Amino acid sequence: MSTATTYKPAAKWPALPVVILLLTFTLPPETSLSVGSLRLSPYRVTLIALIVPAINMLLQDRHNPAGWPDGLMAMHGLWAGLSLIVTMGLSEGIETAGIYFVETFGAYVVARAYIKTTDDYAAVLKLIFTVAAGLLIFAAAESFSGTHILREPFKAIFGGSGPHYIEPRLGLTRAFASFEHPILFGVFSASAFAGTYYILGNAQLNLASVKKLAAIGMATFFSLSGGPFTALALQMGIIAWDRFTAGVANRWTILLAIMAAAWLVLTMASNRSPILVFISYLTFSANSAYNRVHIWNYGTAEVARHPIFGIGLNDWIRAPWMSSSMDNFWLLTTVRYGLPALLFLLLSLVIIGMRQTRQKSTSDANKNARKSWLVTLLSFTLAGLTVHFWNSLMVQFFFLIGCGVALTQEHRPSQAKQQFTPQKSPQIQERLLWI
Repeated sequence: MSTATTYKPAAKWPALPVVILLLTFTLPPETSLSVGSLRLSPYRVTLIALIVPAINMLLQDRHNPAGWPDGLMAMHGLWAGLSLIVTMGLSEGIETAGIYFVETFGAYVVARAYIKTTDDYAAVLKLIFTVAAGLLIFAAAESFSGTHILREPFKAIFGGSGPHYIEPRLGLTRAFASFEHPILFGVFSASAFAGTYYILGNAQLNLASVKKLAAIGMATFFSLSGGPFTALALQMGIIAWDRFTAGVANRWTILLAIMAAAWLVLTMASNRSPILVFISYLTFSANSAYNRVHIWNYGTAEVARHPIFGIGLNDWIRAPWMSSSMDNFWLLTTVRYGLPALLFLLLSLVIIGMRQTRQKSTSDANKNARKSWLVTLLSFTLAGLTVHFWNSLMVQFFFLIGCGVALTQEHRPSQAKQQFTPQKSPQIQERLLWI
């Protein structure tokens, strides 16, 4: 990459509503309030306040107007809500349906409303990196000392059950930081890796960028969880391929062909499906792998029995010795809300990704932003096979999906203004751009 075209993201933070929302992701669960049967966490309150204005802003957006991805995401939230009402009854299901719609489509549409350009997306990544790097200090102290430095003080102030006991790994305590589970903290931290490399590090490996990447890697490590490790490893692998194959024609087609060949070999050489093989090996321990295989078998059987509306929040059929936890975001989404909900979500992701890859921009800013988003969402997709995204991490996932729409086209405000005001002087044109 030539130094003449190296992109430096704007030294700014996101819009204030986005800053507030992202920061609420990292507030400990002890800060939540209960109003009857409804749990009002800070990020839920924020989304409830923002969703209607954000929808209004989206409907008035002429640069990147509402389209298929937005409709599909809305259909995902609405179908999931309908499934909850069908399976749980109107009185019990409607409250849960409303919260799910706010947490999924609400987070998505807030991103659509406020993240409109590459600079906006870069500002989001800057904030996520800053938060993850800051939490590293607490995670390291927690892991080595065994004391939950953030959660325990919040428990003393606000009450609540506090962090539950989890068996140590590698002689270290698995760090919760401010999250409800080490897995959530680990995936949140890992989600910053590709953006740190491509945007904050300008797709270069120098001392400054390596320090930033090391901070994200260490924060992910202290979660001591297989899902976050998988997400981090996938990002590292794709970034390595991107660096080592620079200049090779059709290199991404070649990578897809290699992955397809590996899938075919696993299909022919193993008596299990490739998905089961991946689930078995993308875990931290043999016991976890054994349990996740059974989760897949029982979960897919549940989908076969209830393919349209799922089972809602009702209990699923499983072996007596198995936990009720289903550590697979994609499977649990289908089990709870049916196949249509899964298809709406996947189609939205595919359309956003395809629109990004069709861009022929020569701008380093757009190229790096699209790569960071695609790699990050791929890591979420893979981690979701062994991890369930819930509460703030699920909200972050849908928020990042919404960010991707801003990267599906170029944003050239200066060129647009010059086209309609050719008679103006450069000084006047520059002032007009800020109106």
